[in-house]
Amino acid sequence: MLSGIKIYKVNDFIRKTETGNIDLERSKKIVRELATATGLHTDHNILMDLRETSVSAASIEDIMKIALEFGTYISSFKNKIANIIPDDPKRMIIANRFKACMDIQGFEYEIFTDYESAIEWLSKTEVLDNTIS
Repeated sequence: MLSGIKIYKVNDFIRKTETGNIDLERSKKIVRELATATGLHTDHNILMDLRETSVSAASIEDIMKIALEFGTYISSFKNKIANIIPDDPKRMIIANRFKACMDIQGFEYEIFTDYESAIEWLSKTEVLDNTIS
């Protein structure tokens, strides 16, 4: 008997991993780098891995400025954007505010705290039948 087996059809994606402290200017730079990469690979999803980062005090104004930076390049970001962050309540508050700004602009953007969930969201999945004939 098969149990809990899924087939993942992983689409191509661009992975951007960052470490260290991230402030407003560094965030804007990351957005520009991703826009350049997605301009060259228009059919790719994006996976941002920020688990090894810390964030300077992020005001709602800073969060909106970063989201607006994405909006500047909206034509480059046509596919899914997954953001993996540390599993920390303070980071989740910031991330949820940022997600709201991204949603308003029409981005397909989700927050995750683990790699597997992000990959599952970026992929097409197929659940196999639990019985063997």
